[in-house]
Amino acid sequence: MGKLEGKTAIITGASSGIGAETARLFASEGANVILVARNRERSEKIVESIREKNGSAQFFSCDIRNEQDVHELGSKIRQCYKGIDILFNNAGVFLTSSLEDLKYDDWNLSFQTNVDGTLFMIKEFMPLLINNKGNIVNNASISGLQSWTSGTKNYIYGASKAAVIKLSNLCALNYAGKVRVNCICPGIVDTEIFTNRDFSRFDGVIPIGYIAKPIDVAKVVLFLSSDDAAYVTGAVIPVDGGMSL
Repeated sequence: MGKLEGKTAIITGASSGIGAETARLFASEGANVILVARNRERSEKIVESIREKNGSAQFFSCDIRNEQDVHELGSKIRQCYKGIDILFNNAGVFLTSSLEDLKYDDWNLSFQTNVDGTLFMIKEFMPLLINNKGNIVNNASISGLQSWTSGTKNYIYGASKAAVIKLSNLCALNYAGKVRVNCICPGIVDTEIFTNRDFSRFDGVIPIGYIAKPIDVAKVVLFLSSDDAAYVTGAVIPVDGGMSL
C-alpha cells in the first residue's frame, strides 16, 4: 500500500518541474491526483503517463491568479469530491530585478501568481480540506528566508516568497487541529524556471555539492503530505542542500 493510498491531492503548477514530478510521485503512492495548470498539452501528457502506470490523475485548466477562475475550479471539483486530502500550492513565477530597474508590472505579476494564487486556492479549498482533516504544502523559496541567499536582485521574488511563508505560518496556527499547513523552501532546482541553463554559475555555493532535481523536492512534499508528518504543522523546511546556512 502506498503512503497516499485513497487520498485525493490537488497540485497547482503541475504541468512541469516540481509540480509534474510531485504528481507522478503522488500517483505512484496511491493518490488520486488533480493536476491544475494553464498548459493543457503538457498537463494531459503527464496525466497520460500516470494512467499508463495504472495511476489515477485528471487535469483541470485554471489561472490561479484569477479568483473567479479558482472559484469555478472549486465548483467543478466539488461535483466530483466531497473532500480533499492534500493541496500542494506549487505554481509560481521567478522574476528578479535590481531596485533601480524594478518594474511594477513584474512585481504585480509575481505577487498575483505567487501570493494571490496561493491565497485563492487556500480560501477555496479549505472547507474541503477540513472535511477530510487534510493538509496543505505551500512552495516558497530560500529567497523568502532571512538569508544571504536572497541576493542583490531578488526584491520581487524574495518578497513574494516571504509573503507565502508568513501566510503559511498564519494558516498553520489558525487551523491547527483541522488542517496541517507546512511550507517548503527549495534552493536551486534544475527546472524550466531557470531560463539560463548554465548552472556552472552555482559551482561552490551549495554545500551538499550538487543541484537538486525536481524529485528531491517532491519527496519532501510527499513526506509532509503523508501520515508520517501527522504531528508536523507550521514547519518551514529549506530543501536546498545547505545553501541557506
